[in-house]
Amino acid sequence: MKITTAIISIMMVMLSLPSLHSQEPVRPAFLKEGDKIAIISPASVPDKLFVDGGAEILRQWGLIPVYGTHVCSQNGTFAGTITQRGNDLQWALTDPEIKAIMCSRGGYGSIQELVRMDTNIIKNNPKWIIGYSDITAIHGAMVSNGVMSIHAHMLEHLNKTKGEDESSQYLRNMLFGEMPVYTVEHHPLNKQGKASGTLVGGNLSLITSIAGSKFNFLDRRDDIILFIEDIDENLEHLNRMTYQLIASGVIDRVKAIILGDFGGYRPTADFDTVEQMFDSIFQNYNIPICYKFPCGHTFRNFPMIEGAKVTLTITGESTTLQFDI
Repeated sequence: MKITTAIISIMMVMLSLPSLHSQEPVRPAFLKEGDKIAIISPASVPDKLFVDGGAEILRQWGLIPVYGTHVCSQNGTFAGTITQRGNDLQWALTDPEIKAIMCSRGGYGSIQELVRMDTNIIKNNPKWIIGYSDITAIHGAMVSNGVMSIHAHMLEHLNKTKGEDESSQYLRNMLFGEMPVYTVEHHPLNKQGKASGTLVGGNLSLITSIAGSKFNFLDRRDDIILFIEDIDENLEHLNRMTYQLIASGVIDRVKAIILGDFGGYRPTADFDTVEQMFDSIFQNYNIPICYKFPCGHTFRNFPMIEGAKVTLTITGESTTLQFDI
């Protein structure tokens, strides 16, 4: 009797624990000329000039941009109320004529509508969602519900560059099914090696803020290639957030780490650079680690497919990231 009771108690505890995701994310259909792409603002209010200018570039790519009802609404610093932003997101996901979704900008607020949304909408309507920064929360919701998404520049960048820079061209080609192979310059702190796994990551502040939630895309059973970036954080905050990932067991599960751009950080008495700070944390990990990869809040923000199988190869001369989809 006591043994049976103990077994039942253990089973109840195990059932109460959050389970690791084992589902391989679905790749949404690639786009073709004439497809409609929704423009929505899940977070902060955008500049309409950037929205219109970026939408024009999408037209030049052969796509038909369709604005969400509240794409340029304003409620304080947000692009409309939580309900309005949530309605636009659900419309973009469920409208069968919409084939992809581009966020106008990041800022803050995406998590607000996500917590109110039925995530079955994501599972039943796999579409590319494009954005970065605060949009990392949406990427978390997408991948944890079994759908790939794209961490990439948004409309402000397309407007400024007219879509002619390499990051924008990579994004265009990716949306139409042409996968890039990124080769970037060597960094002296890189740790050499080769690893394959599922690519997930984005803004470090957002990654740690959704840890423990149903949008935590780092709770995976498969091998993880983790990429992180951030902006305007001091080194103590970056250090603390990284140790949160260590304490939660994430870093022990990853097969490789890609460190992107961390512009605007503030030095401390302990470290002059963000790379020195990360090296002090990761130097004893026997996994490939790449520094200064071009992704994040920087002009060179290479599109990264969240949830995709990738192979990372780091040598003494360069780093190569290849998408295996």
